[in-house]
Amino acid sequence: MLVIHHLGVGRGLGAFVHQRGLQYAWVSTCCIDKSSSAELSEAINSMFLWYKESAVCFVFLSDLPASERLVEKVETTSVFPYAQKTFAACRWFTRGWTLQELIAPSEVEFFDSQWKQFSRKADCLDKLEEITGIRRSVLESSSYLRQTPTAVKMSWAAARETKRVEDRAYSLLGIFDINMPMIYGEGSKAFRRLQEEISRETNDLSLFAWKGPPQGTVGSQMSRGIFARSPSEFGSCSTMQRSGTRQDSQSEFTLTNKGVRFETKLYKHTQGAYVMYLGVKMHDTPVCIILTRTPEGFVRSEPWSLTYKQSWNLSRVPDIFAIHIQKDVSFQEDAKFWRQRHRSFHINRVLQTFLKLEKLESHPEHQWDEFHSTFISGNPDESYAARLDFLIRDTDRNFNEAFAPTLTMGWASSHQQPFAVLYGSEGSHEETFEKALASICTNPQFQATEVQFVTKKIMILHRGVRKVSAFVTTFSVELETHKDQDGIITYHASLSGKISRVEGRNAMLALKST
Repeated sequence: MLVIHHLGVGRGLGAFVHQRGLQYAWVSTCCIDKSSSAELSEAINSMFLWYKESAVCFVFLSDLPASERLVEKVETTSVFPYAQKTFAACRWFTRGWTLQELIAPSEVEFFDSQWKQFSRKADCLDKLEEITGIRRSVLESSSYLRQTPTAVKMSWAAARETKRVEDRAYSLLGIFDINMPMIYGEGSKAFRRLQEEISRETNDLSLFAWKGPPQGTVGSQMSRGIFARSPSEFGSCSTMQRSGTRQDSQSEFTLTNKGVRFETKLYKHTQGAYVMYLGVKMHDTPVCIILTRTPEGFVRSEPWSLTYKQSWNLSRVPDIFAIHIQKDVSFQEDAKFWRQRHRSFHINRVLQTFLKLEKLESHPEHQWDEFHSTFISGNPDESYAARLDFLIRDTDRNFNEAFAPTLTMGWASSHQQPFAVLYGSEGSHEETFEKALASICTNPQFQATEVQFVTKKIMILHRGVRKVSAFVTTFSVELETHKDQDGIITYHASLSGKISRVEGRNAMLALKST
């Protein structure tokens, strides 16, 4: 028998081990040589398994006074000697390391400060479920952990504490069946590493179903990365359930040096953001997160919110969408992202019925948000220019012509004004992009807001009479400036296109002008 001298434990443990006929006892607080990093790492990575394979786990509650109602030996579930409030106040329920002591062992016995046994886990499952938020099925068998959403498991540790920041992550390794090295001194990075390891083992999107501090409170940000910063941010997730179809939870995601890459369905938000469902629900309401595109990729917006709102008018983005979401966003980056909305360009297309967009090329491509038709400038205080090359076809079966207007837009810091101009297909790329920008800002002849394409069509009438018609396709752009309540200025460029038919002398004049 292993004799352990530890305040409050050693005095009674030996007797219990002897009475049960057990050969060995192990105590987490004094059976680990913390001076040996190898032994400490092995113990932490193996602790859940040791608890799971143990014959019994004794829980000694040193802050629980002896009860006058306590019988000498607990034989029935009908008597629980403590009020729920008294039992729940024990520090054992708030310690990070004790979570696995409750879940992993099949047999758990509870003792008060006088080493008097007053209950077993199997006899007080309802009380334990109410105190911890852990479902009864999981308390009965740890095999149900695999069927439990990641966010729910995280929620069990949301209110638990450890002496060292890193241990909030390390104490959860067994719960998620994860092994990883201990790096004391890394602080909150330990929890990031835990989430990264979990993401390598599962495609459960509920890993990302956390909530940041409420808007306007200390630590609140408008934008965050995809990973949580502590288990506390999963505190509201205990009631989450998987969606019935599980289709949204089967999205593939992988870790990259650009962030977390997702291949998933997205929905376009009317406010210029995207919505991604996470394959779980709370109280029959789908759980989702809001994403916003930046020049560096996607970030999570409004991180204090998880629930879908019926007032949202969402439209599905076609097919599966591949995106990269940043792992984390600092306070400084958050402020920068918010400013990057400043002087962004949104493009509207108002085309006649027969005119259909066949192809669109954006420059610079990495700053173009295709599904919101928006260019996001990298630095709103510097001169900025972007270009869209359109290929628009008239789908009228009697015409079927294609047109290639080019829309160039931007903001000139020297003139403190935006611009949006149109070119035809000829000569629109004669100069470099930089020289074209200089020309637009200084020379009025390059500031056209309308471009026309004239097409000749000859019709053979009765008795061979030929009739010449001209089809004039006109594209024009109008630029409007919008300013929101936060002082963020955005520019809206509306591209319109229409076809008109002229005949006779007017047709000849139109053809002559081309």
